[in-house]
Amino acid sequence: MTEQPDPEAQPVFPALKVEERDPDPDDPWADDVLDRKEIADRLTSIVRGQEAPFVISIDGRWGTGKTFLLKRWQQDLENDGWQAIYYNAWEDDFAGDPLLAVTGQLSEHFREGTFRAKVLRLGRLVAPFVRSGASTALMATTGIPLPARGDSKPAPTNQLADYLEKRDAKNKLKEFLGELAADVRAATGQPLVFIIDELDRCRPTFAIELLERVKHIFDVRNIVFVFGINRGELTKSLRSIYGEIEAGEYLRRFFDYEFVLRDADPVAFCTHLMQKFGLGAFLRVVDQRRSDSFYREELDAIDRFLPIVLGRMGLGLRDMDYCVRLIALAARESLVNQRLYGPLLVLLAATKLSDPDLYRRFVHGAARGADLINHLRGQQALAAPSTQDDASQTSAINWLEAAAYCADDSARVLRQLRLLESGEALDQPEYVSSELATLDVEDGQSVRRLKDIIQMLDQQSRWLEGFGAARHSLAKKIDIYTDLVRR
Repeated sequence: MTEQPDPEAQPVFPALKVEERDPDPDDPWADDVLDRKEIADRLTSIVRGQEAPFVISIDGRWGTGKTFLLKRWQQDLENDGWQAIYYNAWEDDFAGDPLLAVTGQLSEHFREGTFRAKVLRLGRLVAPFVRSGASTALMATTGIPLPARGDSKPAPTNQLADYLEKRDAKNKLKEFLGELAADVRAATGQPLVFIIDELDRCRPTFAIELLERVKHIFDVRNIVFVFGINRGELTKSLRSIYGEIEAGEYLRRFFDYEFVLRDADPVAFCTHLMQKFGLGAFLRVVDQRRSDSFYREELDAIDRFLPIVLGRMGLGLRDMDYCVRLIALAARESLVNQRLYGPLLVLLAATKLSDPDLYRRFVHGAARGADLINHLRGQQALAAPSTQDDASQTSAINWLEAAAYCADDSARVLRQLRLLESGEALDQPEYVSSELATLDVEDGQSVRRLKDIIQMLDQQSRWLEGFGAARHSLAKKIDIYTDLVRR
């Protein structure tokens, strides 16, 4: 028997922000909706049994889920008996020398257990690299105790002595790291895995120095370094320091292998976001309190159009998250009998992120609905893979195009489309998309799309009614809160 909706149910407003959770120690992949475990398993197979010094990079645009993947992979390795360290470099780029931050992570990770006694030697070994007066900061930020001044060697009196001391210190530190990694191998059967994330967000000097330290000091057997990076941003950091160099070639000096994190399926992720923020549940409860399917149409429209728009515009996971938060805000701020104009709301929110100038011009009447569609179609090369079939996507984009036209000037647009249909020249081509304005009458697919949009504008007047005014009301809801919620 089908459960009947509760007519007295009260809507729970969609969340405006949901705190990101750390991995579940018992089931780190419990919240993996994008099949990142498959990638983690491949990484495990690559580093399993690795003995030679090994450095790899995981390249992904900001917002593609690198941190989600790397944190859960680290926990997964730990659960399988490996020794694995996760380190967010961005949180420590205030430190003067990245060596202190990296050795501090080692000290923190091995603060208990059989390796603790060995790691306590780190303070003495790192001391020659610490700038004068930095011992207090080192202890506070990394937990590594430095030897008292009386236990240290006298400060070098000249540059040659300083060089010789640091060369000797480097060799001793590498020897120690090799011993530690060998002990880890003996205990676990696997190398020590050191994951460094968010390197591209760090100060350029800190990021480059960290890479150099790993290359010259941590280049020892049985240690695998994994860097989560945005390669494009990291090359910008390199050029800001070294000028117009071959940054890609420079980076290959540090990485033995470079992997690219694929973009997520927008359909799967958008479905997850709708559940995460409670947007679908909110609209369903509101719909149950009405006699018609008013909000059901709104929910179906958002479900249908959101992943297509976000995927076609090539937005990352963070921007997708932000778009859903904007939609949640619009839903919260709407009265029970107000429409959300789902297709237009989705299109406006995504355009605001992907092309803020176009968004502003459209809202103020300086750009046409056709410009929104040109932008959407022009981003197809950036689209992430989608589980939706081509026919479904084509139909949805036609609806989006009709919605954009209605938010602009449906009467003028329909007149231009009629001219196209009859083979006449357009007198206001700016009101229709470039693809339609240059329609090839021999292309059956384009002609079918033209007829579909005309039919939508002709026969769906109830569904499309009010879109012109909605352009301003929806933009007002989006703009009021943008600076408050965007990270």
